Amino acid sequence: MIDWLYSLAEPVTLALSVSILVALVVLLPRLVRRLPRMAPSESNTDFAMRIQTTLFTMTSLVLTFTLVQADINFRQVDSLVSVEAARIEQLDRLLTRYGSAEAASVRPLLLAYARSIVKEEWPTMLRGSESPVTGPQFAPISRRILAISPASGRQSLIFAEMLKSLDAIAESRAARLGAVSLGLPAIYWDVVLFALALLIFVTCAIEQTPFRTVVLATQAAVLGAFVGFVFLMDQPFKGENGVSPDALVQVMGRMARRTE
Repeated sequence: MIDWLYSLAEPVTLALSVSILVALVVLLPRLVRRLPRMAPSESNTDFAMRIQTTLFTMTSLVLTFTLVQADINFRQVDSLVSVEAARIEQLDRLLTRYGSAEAASVRPLLLAYARSIVKEEWPTMLRGSESPVTGPQFAPISRRILAISPASGRQSLIFAEMLKSLDAIAESRAARLGAVSLGLPAIYWDVVLFALALLIFVTCAIEQTPFRTVVLATQAAVLGAFVGFVFLMDQPFKGENGVSPDALVQVMGRMARRTE
């Protein structure tokens, strides 16, 4: 429902998150104090400020924890794409070294498969599904390699490595597609929103002065930046700086230039 936020520039998303929290911290106390029995007083401001400081610290720790987990997820997905690209290139090298026209005829199919991942499957994958075009392109590669009959000891060794590479490539694709839904569990966001709601509620109990308003707005801006950053990191494939198929593109370039 909020995936459209990933289509915005990252500074815009961060600014939006900061602005919302700052606006809540600055405007809500002015509205709450007009309600009966909810107006803050000097007698309870000191106690509320102590609680607010504790909540701010705890909320910051929760956000830090979620950010670390989101960064781990991001690096894991980035590693999956790099490994898949390396395995595709390894199979291309093996086909080149095999030294037969039968093996060489598989290389264009492998290059087309890698190109299909970038051009066809990647956009579909960002929408949460796999491409109906890319998967079937891998089947002819498997059939042609399995039809090869090694004629020498050297070719037998290379053929065995090609079979391993086939399985590894299929495994890498499955892992990448499985990582499309990788992200922070909903309970993380429930905890974050609950902590922010309590923090804003306690802030409303503090009697506002211009100085306090500036300090509390600064706190809110920091938390808003953290929330926006965690949101951008939560979906590794999405966003302006999400995981991209650059590793596959580089491998495709080397495959196209490889002659031996």
